[in-house]
Amino acid sequence: MIKKRKTTKINLRKPPNVRNEARSAIGERNRITLAYMELARDKTFQRLSEEQKLHTVREVLSIGDEVAGWVLAEYDTNDPRKIASKLGVRVFGEDRGKKKGAEYRKGKNEIVVYRDFHEKLVREIKSAELSDHILKFMVAHELFHYLEISRVGQIYKRFKFNGWRLGPYKKDRYIKGLSDVAAQAFTLSLLGLEISPQVFDYLTYILYTNL
Repeated sequence: MIKKRKTTKINLRKPPNVRNEARSAIGERNRITLAYMELARDKTFQRLSEEQKLHTVREVLSIGDEVAGWVLAEYDTNDPRKIASKLGVRVFGEDRGKKKGAEYRKGKNEIVVYRDFHEKLVREIKSAELSDHILKFMVAHELFHYLEISRVGQIYKRFKFNGWRLGPYKKDRYIKGLSDVAAQAFTLSLLGLEISPQVFDYLTYILYTNL
């Protein structure tokens, strides 16, 4: 059973721009595709109906967008490193030959970026504009996980799904990957990245390629 959230309707005052609407539709489709890729191996997600999958993903994406909105309003910057500093979260680099790009260390309240991974990505990404976003992208993603723990609560725990039932007994299941889906949305909204095909290819590469 999925918990429902209230949605706010936005009235458009200007005539729609067909080209912008088309680009927006592509961007939203790519965001959803990235979310599905993130959740592809989760057995609970795969057991959901297509309608449940899409509804859940859209809800989680909207949460990420919402958190990015109030962070931007509160701190008046979209630089995740500056925001982390204001929140008392230490951000630094480290060389350990790890495959993942960064991680939030809850016990130490710090975000570590693995420099060797970052440098390899910069060499692989051909677009100078995209290369400039790599470090911010990794820090922003982990910053969201800090905000989950410290302020908004872990996103995946907001969504319960039926596991099994035996008479009066039942077990609910969670999809932990939903927190990463929300972190993706938060990162993209915070940095103002447009999900064009080029950026989609880049994000797919950074998130799902073993370097």
